[in-house]
Amino acid sequence: MNRNHRMSKKDKLNWLADIADGLRPLDARASKLVLRLLDDPDAQVRAEAVSCLWHTADPMWIEELLTKSQLDPDLDVRTRAISTLGHYIVDAEIELFNDMDSEERALSEADIQRVIDFLFETAQNTHLSVDERRYSIEALAFLDDPEVDVLIEWAYVQNDPRYRASAIFAMGRSGNPRWTDQVLMEMHSANREVQYEAVRSAGELGLQEATEDLIRLVRGRGVEKALRLRAIYSLGEAGDDRAYPVLEELCHARDREVREAAREAAEEWLMSSMADRFELDDDDENSLWVETENGPVSGYPTNIWDNVLGTFSLN
Repeated sequence: MNRNHRMSKKDKLNWLADIADGLRPLDARASKLVLRLLDDPDAQVRAEAVSCLWHTADPMWIEELLTKSQLDPDLDVRTRAISTLGHYIVDAEIELFNDMDSEERALSEADIQRVIDFLFETAQNTHLSVDERRYSIEALAFLDDPEVDVLIEWAYVQNDPRYRASAIFAMGRSGNPRWTDQVLMEMHSANREVQYEAVRSAGELGLQEATEDLIRLVRGRGVEKALRLRAIYSLGEAGDDRAYPVLEELCHARDREVREAAREAAEEWLMSSMADRFELDDDDENSLWVETENGPVSGYPTNIWDNVLGTFSLN
């Protein structure tokens, strides 16, 4: 009897969560069990199995993710699979940026084109659900392509606020400053999801013009905690000098989550600031101290993917 047939639902979910959280490696043995659990009778188990593939871009999973995206009877499973396909675009773009030889690339041009074609078709399929279409647009946002911009513009003008939230998310992920005005405007949106994604995108686009609004959200009374925490991190990403005193103050807040968010944001602020203004000493790159007008700041490089917490992240 296969191991997954002897496992309870709780055991399966706990085991899969450990892989999704990076506590267990997705090695050959684990991959076999994940493959089986992708077809588990329970939709929650299948969804968690898809989540295990979030941090891998091994081409062996493309077929499984495409199948789940199209044929799984559960919407959550389908949308998670759609979102996960976006990471293949990320990896392909990174490989191109690094100017890797075609023989060194993990993904073939045929593999990545297959993913891109599927996501475009899904985004434009009027017979599919709003979530399937909008998550496809989010997944495509990593791709530098004028046709993606057209999709983002289309989603932004739809009446359904879910499309608008995804459009704002995609604007940030695109890294294109052409979306600055829309992002700044939506930071004042009455829709909470749209506002949250605008705050996130302001950070990802490095919009120093958003600094005052971000500080207002960070210090404002009655601001929802999730939005406040996102605003804190976006302050660090934007890299404005006005942000550091606020982040320094929040590093001593009573709330543990606020303190942790402020410390991560301060590290991100340091890296953003150094990219523009400082030359690093090669002998001291593992422990960086930069003197600012507010005093020394210590910082450590962070993985930006560890801070993906919103719409695109596992939906």
